[in-house]
Amino acid sequence: MKKIYKISAVLFVSLSIIVSSCKKEVDGCTDSSAMNYSSDATSNNGSCVFAYDIAQGIWNISSACDDLIISIPLAGDFPVPLNDMFPETIEITGEGVGVVSIDINGENVLADVSYDGTVTIQDGQKISLDTGDFGVVDVDITGSGKIETATNGDLTLNLAFEVPLAGTQSSSCEIAFTK
Repeated sequence: MKKIYKISAVLFVSLSIIVSSCKKEVDGCTDSSAMNYSSDATSNNGSCVFAYDIAQGIWNISSACDDLIISIPLAGDFPVPLNDMFPETIEITGEGVGVVSIDINGENVLADVSYDGTVTIQDGQKISLDTGDFGVVDVDITGSGKIETATNGDLTLNLAFEVPLAGTQSSSCEIAFTK
């Protein structure tokens, strides 16, 4: 009878050690291409958030642009209110894996969106802006930013204008996005 107790005790202790050493499942996002990837997660609970998907839609924007003063010799300085040139809302649509189109006043600007939410305006993008006194001018646009959450992000745009009689003028704008 003592032998049965000893065997039972050894089995109980062994079973307890085995059960306590098993890893517990941790629910979370297991997709490494998601913004909220969790390396601790062992079970995908469907909570993954992808920057490319949340970037798309209608966004409210507010712009804070550096002042642009166009100086023309013998004619004077002409202020161009860049903040007034951007709309209050923009639409971002998907163009394919990791590429979106940003509609700025009816003109599309292509940007790359990485898995972590970094947004980078593609090279060679241009828009036309009405500068008032100087009419409509083509603007080279570059920049980058970040989608922080499904409801906010930011973008720094660098604008380069070719203005008749004044040459190349440049400015930058901080754009805040909210939904």
